[in-house]
Amino acid sequence: MNNINDDFQSGRQIVVFDQIDATYPGGVHVSKTDAASRFSDGVIPAGTVVVPDADGKYKVLNAALTAPLLAGTIGLVKHDIKIDDFPLAAIVMAGTARVDALPDKEKTGIALLKAALPRISFI
Repeated sequence: MNNINDDFQSGRQIVVFDQIDATYPGGVHVSKTDAASRFSDGVIPAGTVVVPDADGKYKVLNAALTAPLLAGTIGLVKHDIKIDDFPLAAIVMAGTARVDALPDKEKTGIALLKAALPRISFI
């Protein structure tokens, strides 16, 4: 077993979803620049909200959540994603998520997320 790539970071991932009922087929490519400007540690955490971007990709929000910014929201990132050249994220569209495990901006805007994502139950 030569050439094994072990350049991952060790650590624990926070469990955000208790149940996943539906995901976006094939996942989505997330804009690297928006993700890197919000998350300086190089990882998009699970539970981050994803909205459409102008170029056909999707992006994470780097501002406080508002109803106009959440227009077109498709869901939340399923698990932690390393920010590389083309981050591909699995997106949860329906299920049950833990509010305490969400990233900070999503946690403070939980009332707006409940309205934008009615198929996800937040506990």
